[in-house]
Amino acid sequence: MKKIISLVLALCIVLSISAVALAEISGDAVVPCKVPFMITNAGQGPGGKMGNLLVSRAGTLVDQEDYFYVDVPYAADVDERPYGAIVIVIGSTDKGLGATGITIDEEIARVNEVMARANETNVPVIAVLLEKDKRSTSPTNANERCIDAVCPLASWMIVVTDANTDGRFDKIKEEYGVPLTILDNSMDFISVIQQAFAKETAE
Repeated sequence: MKKIISLVLALCIVLSISAVALAEISGDAVVPCKVPFMITNAGQGPGGKMGNLLVSRAGTLVDQEDYFYVDVPYAADVDERPYGAIVIVIGSTDKGLGATGITIDEEIARVNEVMARANETNVPVIAVLLEKDKRSTSPTNANERCIDAVCPLASWMIVVTDANTDGRFDKIKEEYGVPLTILDNSMDFISVIQQAFAKETAE
């Protein structure tokens, strides 16, 4: 119950940000994508649910028709529908892993299988990070491991500027050639979704 209350409060804070604020988007241009697409997470943090909420707030896509939220996906889920893309929101917490009942090693193994299957079926993966930088300098940090599992094989990265304070994603872009779009804050994700999944041009 406490977890649900905390999540609701967090989402209320997100939604309380003024809708009239101008979106600040920089870096590489928005990449046109096709519907339907899957939204999920890597790391079992709250980012996946936040991403799903922001997509619903875009107001241009239909839940369970244009997009599907899959809480804990597996490789087989990539084949569940003719997905035009998979949006993986990165972020790990001990609480999230504990609630799911898996270790970070098991989580990374699962994510690796999802990424491999997406690559086999040519489904583009969009790596997203919507939360402020919580990473440590330890290479075994859970968030770092999720980034390493997803971003180098992704087709596009979308991250908030506060998650790239050390240039982590700039380095991935340079090394692997993955386009990188920077958001001023998580609410700007709404505008990116509206542009990327514009159904009249993406289908």
